[in-house]
Amino acid sequence: MRLRLKRETILQGSVIRTMFLLGWPMMIGSLLQTLYNLTDMFWLGRLPADDARRAVAAINFTWPVVFFFISFAGGLGRGGIPIISQYIGAGDRDKANHYTGQIFGVVIIFATITALLGFTFSGPIFALIGAKGLLLETATIYGSIIFLGLPFMFIVMGGGAVISAEGDTVTPLIISGFSVGINMVLDPLLIFGLLGLPRLGVFGAATATVIARIIAATWLLYLLLHGKLRLKPKLRDFKPKWKSIKFILRVGLPSSASSSAMALGFIIIQSILLQLPNQELTTATYGVANRIVNMMFIVVDGLASSTTIMLGQALGANLIERAKEIARTGIFFMYYLLLGMAGLIYLFRYPMVAFFVPHNPDVIESAGVFLSIVLIGIPYFGIFRIITSILTGSGHTMQSMVVSITRLWLLRIPMAIYLALPIGLGMGMVGVWFAMAISNMVSAGIGGIFYFKGDWQHRIIHTEVSPKT
Repeated sequence: MRLRLKRETILQGSVIRTMFLLGWPMMIGSLLQTLYNLTDMFWLGRLPADDARRAVAAINFTWPVVFFFISFAGGLGRGGIPIISQYIGAGDRDKANHYTGQIFGVVIIFATITALLGFTFSGPIFALIGAKGLLLETATIYGSIIFLGLPFMFIVMGGGAVISAEGDTVTPLIISGFSVGINMVLDPLLIFGLLGLPRLGVFGAATATVIARIIAATWLLYLLLHGKLRLKPKLRDFKPKWKSIKFILRVGLPSSASSSAMALGFIIIQSILLQLPNQELTTATYGVANRIVNMMFIVVDGLASSTTIMLGQALGANLIERAKEIARTGIFFMYYLLLGMAGLIYLFRYPMVAFFVPHNPDVIESAGVFLSIVLIGIPYFGIFRIITSILTGSGHTMQSMVVSITRLWLLRIPMAIYLALPIGLGMGMVGVWFAMAISNMVSAGIGGIFYFKGDWQHRIIHTEVSPKT
């Protein structure tokens, strides 16, 4: 229990130390979430060469579409984090409990609707963005099952984020670890048909993931509803209150719009890649190499999320100088940390890719080129990510939305089209990799404009409880 940080520690402790104390469970939790798809990719990559390439391409093709469908509901949950953290900082636990119940209720409804839509229309959606033949068939099999598990995925991921806003980042980690363990056991059994089970291939990988998430979601809801966590919403807190819902939507809708636009943007990037020659090689390259970069983002997301929590609680307690210290330290620390991590990945890029697709030398070579280019912009992505976390933690989610949408829609997508396709420079997939690096670098500067503007130094809550520090 000592690993669960107290409010006083968050408000008064060393910034970097507190960032890591709050962030390390979220880092490990993000790693565990990443292991869902990495485990699928690892075992599916052990299928015969042609089947393996198609399966790996399919699951990586599917994820941006799945992410788009969960992004709106998930954005509402993340948009609720500044509300919870600021009320905790202000010492008003009744309001924090109330909004916890309201956020869970609203978002689970949205997640269920998107799950049904995704399951029903998965095939036409994948065909619309360019999948054909066996790739379309495989992606539809995998995606339709994953869509059915979206409500449970959100309860684990979005619910864990809300709980973390109070300072308890350990409980979501324990639940995620248990869930990933189940998935790691079920994956080879269902993919290859071990212990007398049928050989299900891609369908088995998706089924294992959904079963694991159902178990995790059930556990989390049990703890929440039975008062086992620090946030203790009562049943009446789950009853929709229009005034509370309006506040959640005002803060959360920009986060939802940002997440949706980002997810749709990644789908557009995927569709651009599908217009290039050798569809399977291009998609597999992007999927495998991007997964390696995303492993680095485990640290980024953990520290950025802890910054959001710390900043929100500091503003809730009216500790403006503390909030400034958190923001300033977070920006500089993230940049230099990612500079070192990007250098290490560059040195070992080929062995890392080969670990996932050992029988595909063309994918290994192509993914190595991806990493050589994209890693240039990663330290600047760290600046971008921390600034958007600062804006989110303060509740200024509209400004965070502007920075996020600009990075993808005004920078990356137009550059990718111009650099990659024959209507522009025709550089092929390498043009997309350059667009990714450049957009990260420029968006860091755009984020800096909002940082120095300083609106994030003002909290968004109203409370009659006096903060006690």
